[in-house]
Amino acid sequence: DQLAEVCRKSEGFSPHLTHLRTHKRLPSSKKSCTENQPRMRSPETDSEHSETDSVGSSTDSQSSGLGAVRHQRRSAQRTDVFSLKAMAPRPNAGPGGWLCLLLPLALTVRLLRHATPACKDQARMQCLLTVAAGGMALETLCFFIYAFVKTGILVKCLVSLLPGVATSLSFYLLVDTSLTFAIIVGFVMTSAYQQIYIYTLRGFQRSFTYGEASVFVQGLVLFALSAIHRLGGFFCGGSWPTEEFDTLNMIMVNALFCLLVFCVALVLFPTLRKPCRFYLWTVMLLLAVTCMPVTRPLPLLALVQFLLRDQERLAILVFYMLLVVLTCLTVAWQIGSSAKANTRVRKIFHLLIVMVYIPGLIFECALLYLATGVALAAFVVLELLRLLKIPPFADRLAVAFSTFKDEKDAGELALTPFCLLIGCSMPIWMTPCPCSGDNTLALLSGILAVGVGDTAASVVGSKLGRNKWGRSSRSLEGTIAFVVSILMAVWLLEISGLVAMSQAKWFATIFAALNSALVEAFTDQVDNLVLPLIFYTIVGLA
Repeated sequence: DQLAEVCRKSEGFSPHLTHLRTHKRLPSSKKSCTENQPRMRSPETDSEHSETDSVGSSTDSQSSGLGAVRHQRRSAQRTDVFSLKAMAPRPNAGPGGWLCLLLPLALTVRLLRHATPACKDQARMQCLLTVAAGGMALETLCFFIYAFVKTGILVKCLVSLLPGVATSLSFYLLVDTSLTFAIIVGFVMTSAYQQIYIYTLRGFQRSFTYGEASVFVQGLVLFALSAIHRLGGFFCGGSWPTEEFDTLNMIMVNALFCLLVFCVALVLFPTLRKPCRFYLWTVMLLLAVTCMPVTRPLPLLALVQFLLRDQERLAILVFYMLLVVLTCLTVAWQIGSSAKANTRVRKIFHLLIVMVYIPGLIFECALLYLATGVALAAFVVLELLRLLKIPPFADRLAVAFSTFKDEKDAGELALTPFCLLIGCSMPIWMTPCPCSGDNTLALLSGILAVGVGDTAASVVGSKLGRNKWGRSSRSLEGTIAFVVSILMAVWLLEISGLVAMSQAKWFATIFAALNSALVEAFTDQVDNLVLPLIFYTIVGLA
């Protein structure tokens, strides 16, 4: 006890010495204090504790220290997640920053085109969406400067404020809105776009390039603005839709907006991802889509009346169902063969989508417009089942995805089928009053570029391609097949009387085919998304 007291006073108290009190005799009184205590704490650490601390209090302090270390590690991990290094764009592809300009250019060309009398009431909304798309493109470019260019703090502040200021001024001067509305919507929209854009690149790592993510998020924000405007105006005293296409458009906008809200809820509330709750909320979503009073009669009855009203429409619907069955059989056959699908097998889906869109655009545009919304909603729900691993469908969907994925599906998201559907449908979605009858060539942009041109280039290039383009794996023969197949398809549609062509339209078609072919030959971005926008923009100039 005397030796322990001396050690305590000279070198500091250690709880490890408390066991010395239990011994009546020390092994040797000539040994030093440090030899008789196996682990002596440093004076700096011991000075933080009082002399009366017990072994339990010391253990508690050590546990608190470990908790602080864990907290610091978690904070460091969160900091890393919210850093630019956490962004993981799709590998083996360039950044594709130029893609952020495609959607604003396409909307600008469509806005400059003379609107039909039936669509003049939508001109203001089209102008607002065009300005919004331009503001988001500017936000993307400023984000690149802010994130990847070394500049001073003043330049970074100016770059951060520029998109909101420019968008607000454009709303105020070009759309003729109030100054308060322009400032609020301009800054809120650009800020929301930037946050969604960053979270998309971080949440779906290795799925998008910077440019592809920009196109996706721009389309998402534009749809949200359009849906809020349409549904908000209706619930705040708007009139019931009377025209057939307006009724279908209201049903589709309401359904896709409810699906968007459901996806946001899944992100914010992880408890909804449990299978039982997921299926329960899916049923509630289906009820909201079919029974919400946005049309007169209710959407479900309105859809049944629309489908059964015309025999030709019913025949095309049966034809669509047969194509769906054929698609499912193709997927099942490929999965059963236990072999990964090659490029030629995947092009079967391009041909199937051509068989869906061309008859629909020419004979039943309203039915095709509705079908594109249904297909997009089905794709989103199936992808949610796969990503969230919801039984009993998740395993089968995962096998199908691994069978048909290509080199551009490097992340968890099934990017290629989404881009095929969105690329072919985007001309229909962007065009106001697409079923008015005077926009057939522009509406066929996605089908001509992806379904016809890209398919021909892939088949001919893989079979007969001998002369490769410099710095590209694509062949000259494939590029020629791309252009020739598009021109042949347009010529066949013209001589059959299905599409009216003029000299200006032929010139625009040839120019669009050449430009799209060159982009397809050299780009490493997802061509299912890029080519329709390029073709649509150039053809729209005619």
